[in-house]
Amino acid sequence: MNRNKPAAPIKLIALDLDDTLLRADLTISEENKRALQWAENMGIHIVLASGRNYHSMRRYAEELFIHRRGDYLIGSNGAQLIRASSGRLIEDLKLSAAFCKEVASDLERKGYLWQLYIGGKIYCNRMNKWAIMDQEFTGQPLEVIRDFDTILSEDQTKILVCGEPEQIEALYQGLVNRIGDRAEIVTSKPYFLEILPKGATKGAALERLTARLGLDMESVLAIGDARNDYDMIFKAGWGCAPANAADEIRAIARFVSARTNEEDAVADILEWGLTPFLNI
Repeated sequence: MNRNKPAAPIKLIALDLDDTLLRADLTISEENKRALQWAENMGIHIVLASGRNYHSMRRYAEELFIHRRGDYLIGSNGAQLIRASSGRLIEDLKLSAAFCKEVASDLERKGYLWQLYIGGKIYCNRMNKWAIMDQEFTGQPLEVIRDFDTILSEDQTKILVCGEPEQIEALYQGLVNRIGDRAEIVTSKPYFLEILPKGATKGAALERLTARLGLDMESVLAIGDARNDYDMIFKAGWGCAPANAADEIRAIARFVSARTNEEDAVADILEWGLTPFLNI
């Protein structure tokens, strides 16, 4: 993306949830809500783009009334494109059962903690503090896997590995080298690594969505903070970041807010991005 090139007027806003739109208490501030309502009144599509699935995104779509407008949700880091008004999956990319068995077996041999997301539930290989944290983040029920062969007999949306940040970073580098040609490997938090189907990135999902809507990526304003947001920040004409974003995200952003997610960074970015086009 040429950051010196004048950007097109904004037609779609793509928003990461955790550590971007959401505060640490998992709420959306009133200032951010007002800013998004302002954008919606200008006829701009609002798209939540998250590592979460529909079951844990739905409440935010309802809170922002996105489900009434019928706009879209990008879930599971780009593996799923969802119609917000109905929850219907328009795209649902999967990892094959054979691949999941291979990866899960390798993770088991090496003693990693990992989990799957099936039917609105989290299934973990062993109970642990990160799985409990994920349950609290997403509001989804948590169960320990009892029958590995049965649960791994179906294709899966993603495999999530959790652990100490230094352990996750080392695993990230190793998996990119070993299976990066067969899957997308990202970290969504320092302690969460996600193994996703090829083509399951937020940026790739946005490209497919804008094509569906007849828009250009130059007219997309995308806001995110973490490695799993890199692709959409890089590809969007208006890639932006809150002050708390990772260094690699800040480095490619067209605009970095002086505010963090705790300080209404989304509202600040929208004011910066939308104000020049108020008279268009």
